[in-house]
Amino acid sequence: MKKYGWFTTNSWGFEIHLFPYVSVDFSDITAICNAYGFHLNHSAFINLRLLQAIKSNGFNPDLHWQMQVKNTDRFVLTDNNFACNWLDLNNELLPILPLAVDFMSQYNSIAALDALYNTRPIELYCPYCSGLDTHCMVGLISAKLSRNSDYEDVKQMYQQIVKRENFTVEMKSSFTRLTAYLDNYEADR
Repeated sequence: MKKYGWFTTNSWGFEIHLFPYVSVDFSDITAICNAYGFHLNHSAFINLRLLQAIKSNGFNPDLHWQMQVKNTDRFVLTDNNFACNWLDLNNELLPILPLAVDFMSQYNSIAALDALYNTRPIELYCPYCSGLDTHCMVGLISAKLSRNSDYEDVKQMYQQIVKRENFTVEMKSSFTRLTAYLDNYEADR
């Protein structure tokens, strides 16, 4: 398992926007996704500012978008007072670093990832992945690898979601091939 804390950046004119993230990646899950034509960057990840807001106020599906509009999901550095911006960044970053450590500690196994993605009710917008397609793929794989006793129900649920949603033909094909592979997974091991 790999654990990361990282930033993505964007710059607009005289501003630099830093987006803080934490992630975990399980090579078994990534290898299975890639083998079935679904590119996976991280098994689970989240913007630390979003995680901080969820811990403080609870989760709602619009929270991520609300934070994007208000620029509260990032740190903004400007040319006007660059040295002061770095001090402010340090002061804002220090309180969220324990959240990153907690996230990496909490999701340190495939069974923990299974619980993250497959505990009911399932959120159609999961803040721990890049979209519902990723949620279906990683959720199904983690359920199988962790020997989730509800695997068949989880599989049925994701099959219904994939059938119902407007996913690409390639994603639907990847999911179908993945399901067939996982049905025979025990025989392969």
